[in-house]
Amino acid sequence: MSSLSPDYRNVIVVGASAGGVEALVEFVRGVPEDLPAAICIVQHIPAYARSRLDTILQGHTKFEVRRGEDGEALRPGRMYIAPPDHHLLVEGDRVLITRGPRENRFRPAVDTLFRSAAHAYRQRTIGIVLSGALNDGTSGMWTIKRFGGLAIVQDPEEAMFSDMPEGVMKYTEVDYIRRAGDMGPLLDQLCHQRLNTALNGRGVKNRELLEIELSIAKGKNGLEMGILEQGTPSPLTCPECHGALTEFEEGKLVRYRCHTGHAHTAESLLASVTVNVEKSMWEVMRGLEESRLVLEHLADQMDDGDGLVASQYRARAREIQEQAKRVQRLIQSTDLSETQPRRTI
Repeated sequence: MSSLSPDYRNVIVVGASAGGVEALVEFVRGVPEDLPAAICIVQHIPAYARSRLDTILQGHTKFEVRRGEDGEALRPGRMYIAPPDHHLLVEGDRVLITRGPRENRFRPAVDTLFRSAAHAYRQRTIGIVLSGALNDGTSGMWTIKRFGGLAIVQDPEEAMFSDMPEGVMKYTEVDYIRRAGDMGPLLDQLCHQRLNTALNGRGVKNRELLEIELSIAKGKNGLEMGILEQGTPSPLTCPECHGALTEFEEGKLVRYRCHTGHAHTAESLLASVTVNVEKSMWEVMRGLEESRLVLEHLADQMDDGDGLVASQYRARAREIQEQAKRVQRLIQSTDLSETQPRRTI
């Protein structure tokens, strides 16, 4: 079979983050070699990293595993891997590789892939979320369900990091919970069930917002496309670029997007703000230490001349040194992890 039938579920999108490589290996081992579907995979990876995920997975499946290339055809029997620092999307019968804004601090992002699949394939989409921290994939899975697709998550009890599966379960009606290695037989069953295509995406509201967000992921300007008019203005700012954020609600899920295009769930926004708080505290300490060094240098310069001024500089330097020590103690005594929900590692 060289193309995907419009009458069956046959586009499978998979998202993973921390602990995801191990889960992906177990997942692909269980995928039947004759499954009549295309599989697209986003695994969070740092932008600077060299990924060998395609090689790793190829050793465990008869599917052809390849790094996605912009514009290539989406075909059954293939697994497409998102390249580092690029989003993976699907549109029509093609794969798109873009460098749109980061979502939930990541590029590639799971939400971006999931939204594109829901928009392009509706009921034919099966979303799978595996091990990962925070909740990238939750918003995208909500969109998949709105368009009539199916939601599958890795059993949180098995996942090395349960945040991502649990995030989907918290905000979206999940169809199946399975161990990663047990998903293959389920997919074989689901992909052979003929669909009622007359129901494809019926009743879905706010398609305009979805289309704007997909355009942003492809690199278009969100401000020019009117993203600010699609949600509710927020007093918060984007931790990526400090632009104003607009708030959106998807059921009980709250998320944000700035006018330059960065997107955050409330959880990922909190994580970014937490990191920035500590960074700012260290910057305050650095500024105080630099001020002390300048004052001591000025005092040294004055030693052979005005001794009174030199002593005043040194007194001020000692005051600033004490302030810097207090800031350092504050940093060390403030456990910023308390702002995040407890999780077991």
